Formats: sequence, C-alpha cells, structure tokens
Amino acid sequence: MKHSFLSTLLVLAVTIFASCKEKPKTAEIRINQIGYYPGSVKKAVVVESNEDEFEIKTVDGKEVFEGKLQDAGFWDKSGENVKIADFSSFKKPGKYILTVDDAKADSYPFEIKNDLYDDAFRASLKSYYLIRTSMDIDEKYAGIYHRKGGHPDTLCYLHPSAKRGTGHISSPKGWYDAGDYNKYVVNGGVTVGTMLNLYEMYPDVAGDGFTNIPESGNGISDLLDEIKYELDWVLTMQAPDGASAMKLTSKKFCGFIMPDKDKMKRWVVGKATAPTLNFAAMTAQASRLYKKADKDFADRCITAAEKAWAWAEKNPDVVYKNPKDISTGEYGDKDFSQEFWWAASELYLATGKKQYLDYLNSHEPYMKMEVGETWRKFLGNIGSFSILLAGEDEKLSPVKGKIKKQLVATADDLLNKINKIPYRIAVDDFQWGSNSDVQNSAMILGYAYKLTGDKKYLAGVMETMDYIYGKNATGYSFMTGFGSKRVMHIHNRISGADGIAEPLPGLIAGGPNAAQQDNIKKTKFGVEYASDLPAKSYVDEQPSYASNENAINWNAPNVFVLGFIKANSDKLK
Repeated sequence: MKHSFLSTLLVLAVTIFASCKEKPKTAEIRINQIGYYPGSVKKAVVVESNEDEFEIKTVDGKEVFEGKLQDAGFWDKSGENVKIADFSSFKKPGKYILTVDDAKADSYPFEIKNDLYDDAFRASLKSYYLIRTSMDIDEKYAGIYHRKGGHPDTLCYLHPSAKRGTGHISSPKGWYDAGDYNKYVVNGGVTVGTMLNLYEMYPDVAGDGFTNIPESGNGISDLLDEIKYELDWVLTMQAPDGASAMKLTSKKFCGFIMPDKDKMKRWVVGKATAPTLNFAAMTAQASRLYKKADKDFADRCITAAEKAWAWAEKNPDVVYKNPKDISTGEYGDKDFSQEFWWAASELYLATGKKQYLDYLNSHEPYMKMEVGETWRKFLGNIGSFSILLAGEDEKLSPVKGKIKKQLVATADDLLNKINKIPYRIAVDDFQWGSNSDVQNSAMILGYAYKLTGDKKYLAGVMETMDYIYGKNATGYSFMTGFGSKRVMHIHNRISGADGIAEPLPGLIAGGPNAAQQDNIKKTKFGVEYASDLPAKSYVDEQPSYASNENAINWNAPNVFVLGFIKANSDKLK
C-alpha cells in the first residue's frame, strides 16, 4: 500500500508539472505606473497572452473589477502580439494592480485618484531650477539635490565664429541644455516657446510658490519666474547688430563631474539665422506675456526682438556649422521657414505692425506633427498656437481660420494613428528624443480639445501620457522619480557625479531610438542594447546618450501636457 501510494503521488506530481509546462507563462503587463484619473480612459497593454480576461485587484488581493482583453494585433515595432485591457468604467479611487492568469507577474501598482499628476507636474517644472547655471542650488529649495553653483559665465570669450571681434562678455544664468553643461539658443527657443504657450493658455496653472524656488513669494507665477531665468541669459547672446550667437559652450564636453568642478573656458560661438530667429520669436512672445509682471523686462524684450528680426531679414540663409575646434552640440538646420513663421507670429501679436502681418498673409500657416529634432521641426507650431490663443483680430482672422482647420485635421490624424497602433500612441517612428515626439502629439491633441471641447481629444491626451509613464514596450516610466520601474541612470552629468542614488527628479529620458547611435557595435564608447526593435531601443545606463539623456526641449512638452491636464482635471473626476 505504501509503495502504491508513493507511486500515485509521483504520477500526480509529474502530471501537474507537465501541465504547468504546457501552459505558457509569457504575458507581460505595461501600465501607467502613476495611475489614472477616475473619469479618464484607463487602458493597459498585455503582450503575448493566451487569456481572454483580466482582473483589477486591490494591492492586498481583493478582486474589484474584471474585463475582457481586446486583441490589438501584432506590432512590428516591438515584435509583440498585443491585447488591451480597458477598465475605463472602473472609477473607484484607490491603489490597485492588474492581473492576467498567464502573466509571469502582476502589473506594477497604480492609483486611481483626482489630482493624479500634480506632483509630477511640479517636479517637471522644478527640474529646471535644479539645472540652473551660475548660482548655488540651495537645500531650502532643492533638498538632497542642493549643490554649489557652477559656470558663473561672467568671463565668456568671443569665438571668431561669433564675428564680434575679440575679448569677452558676461553671459550668466540660463539652464544646462541637457546632460552636458552648455547653453544653446535654438534649444532654448523651443523650450521657452512651449512653456510660454502653457502660461498663455492657463496663466494660473503654476502660481507663485507652486515650485518653491528662490523667486517664490514675489507675486509672479513660478512658471514665468523659471522661464525668465533662461531669457535673462538669452538676451546676453545678442550682438550689437541684432544677430544672436548660437551657443555658450566649452570647446568640448567635460567628463561626468559636478558643475563647479568644470574649469574649461567658455566661448560665445556662432552667428547665424536660426538662433537669431529663435531669439526674435521667444523675446517677442515674452514681451506680451511679461507686460503685467515686469514691464521694463517686456520692453527690453520687444526692442531686442525687432532688432533680431531686422538682422534675419537681411541675412535669411546663414547656416551654422561647428567650427573645427568646437565639438559640442551643433543643432544644425538649413531650412528656416519655421523659424520665420514663429518669429513673425510673435512679432505681429506683440506689435500689430503691418510688416509682420504681411509675412503671415503671404505664407502658408504651419501646423504639422513631425518627429525628431524638435528644435527645428516644432517651431512653426508654437507660432500657430500663439495665434490660436490670441484675442479677436479681424486682420488676423483669415490666418487663424486656416490654422484652426489644420489643427483639427492634424489632431484627427493623430487619433486615427492611436486607434491603429497597438500600443495606442500616435508615434511609431522612433527617432532621437522619441519621448518628446510622443508628448508633442499630446500637445496638439490638447489644443484641439481647447478649441473644440470634444472629449475625444482629451482622451487622446490621456492615453498618450500613459505611454510615458509605463505603457510602452520597455516597461519603463520615463520620468525620473516617478513610477515603480523608473529611469535610474539618466545621462546627466549632475546625477552622474553627485553621489545620490536617485537621479534629479522630474527629467524625461529621450526614450527609444531606433538608430542606436551609441550602440557598442558602432562606437567604442557605446552601450549594449538588448533589442534591435525600434520600440525597445532603449537602455537605462548612464553612457547611453542616444536613448537615456535628458534635454530641456524634451522636458518642455512634459511640463505643458501635465499643466494642461492639471488645468482640465475637473473634466476627469
């Protein structure tokens, strides 16, 4: 009997083991790791699953919702069979997980609550304070991320390419552009323009004291205060003839050291059409929006803007190229049509002068969704957004009408792409800084919602942001400091040298980059990618400048969209 009983147990164990082997345990769940607003669309991605159903459980295991998985097809960009778990009808606030029977693990926890993104919005905007140049970053405002100031930039040498003679100028303030310690006018342009668009749309979204910065308490929006710190630097880059230099930079990138340890000489480099038009556009835009807060500053901005435009009209095709002795970021551009459109838009709105209106009337409005190199491909949109936000002006009505039609058509095209792409985003061309492209698509949808009030565009904004915070093929939350599986080793010199485990919070990583310019197979200083698939071409390693660097122009749409959501949160309860 004893032998028979043991034999029976053995057979049973083998049978159970065999059945377990036959049942695949391959599903993976990608979800917004921050969570969802109660009244928002709520969807997660489940890949390589044979199941038809999913469940929502409390974090202690109590089932609260079940639903059917919807087949979304195969996505060649990630090499996955995709199903969608839609639990939009479940609205009860709380902390939950999503489960699928054949998944290797449950989803990361997520919340359903009102004011969901408030902390993320604050951190995203606050990140600009943490990357300021020329001042100490105090513990009172930065906590553990306090540090000594770097790059006072009071002695900056004039490079021959600046064509301003010899000698030096003082050029303090501004933000570190990206993972490096240099400052670029063109990248400042798209960043300042995007964030000023947010202020114009919702002036109270980040009021005085919102981010706890040194200027808090001065009676001015913290958003305006932060942007002005960059503009104060930008104004120093204008030459007496009206042209703007391209950048303030060392001749090469320094190593991963703290800002105060970088002692390389700083140079004012270049003189070209692109930075001059960026300068004209952002200072003209600022002249309108700072009038109440700081009239003297606004007056200084419009004077500088018109002077820059005049130089650009006389020099419409001066292309910037890095001199032989300069190896820092080039931000190259040969087509200045978007820069001219943006600058003309802002100068007309600021002055009402006929010469700028004539330019707008004689050129086709710009409203498109292009991917990659946002410093040159998203500028026209900023000018068009400003026109849409402007008050009634009969002279501008024909142009404004065209832009409205283009905006709705572009937004509808983005929604069609969301419905076709299995991961429910509007971008499937993964270029350098792809996360900014994803969020720029959300910006366009946000403007469409502002213009039409149609909630399908608001839903598109919310689904797009799910991608940034975990509903993507890598499973990462791409914003430092947020999410369970979040970026930890961002390509940023401060975070790489400060000895703090957690990187500076509020930074957006560039994201999947199909070209993998830093692949170890292509460069001796590269990294090893786990996949060649475009949507998975990401590495959370410090050396990965092609997929894991931060940049001010990639953070700006995050600030915009999170601010937009905060301003419309009453529609999401």
